Amino acid sequence: MNLSVHFLASVVIVGFLFPFYSLWSMAFLIGSFFVDVDHYLWYAFSKRDFSLKNAYRYHKDRKDRDKLHIFHVWEFWLIMFALAFFHPFFMLISLGLYFHLSMDFIDLIFHMNAINDRAFSLFKWIRRNGYKQNYLKNIGVT
Repeated sequence: MNLSVHFLASVVIVGFLFPFYSLWSMAFLIGSFFVDVDHYLWYAFSKRDFSLKNAYRYHKDRKDRDKLHIFHVWEFWLIMFALAFFHPFFMLISLGLYFHLSMDFIDLIFHMNAINDRAFSLFKWIRRNGYKQNYLKNIGVT
């Protein structure tokens, strides 16, 4: 989904949360918008290019298929869900993350017809792509 859509929708919800959580509501923004930093991390490590502009163009112009975006897998969601019971900060990050993922699922299913193009499980992705040798080949290291 377009970053501006994620950002604007997140800011609107932060506006609603602010009277209840004050500055803590910014944690929702972390979960709902900044969670996409994993797209940049994948690009930077796999392409060995740390340009934010190039990473943005790459993801905008190209359909990612089976790329590992570590914050978009259910194992990370489960960790965030567990942490949400310990502090409101993690609860708000988790809510933001689930909001972000809902928007991504809607986009993948209804707009891109590409629900199978994303890895939703770290373990499944590792199994599907092999271990060390296949992983290195898939990210372009070998």
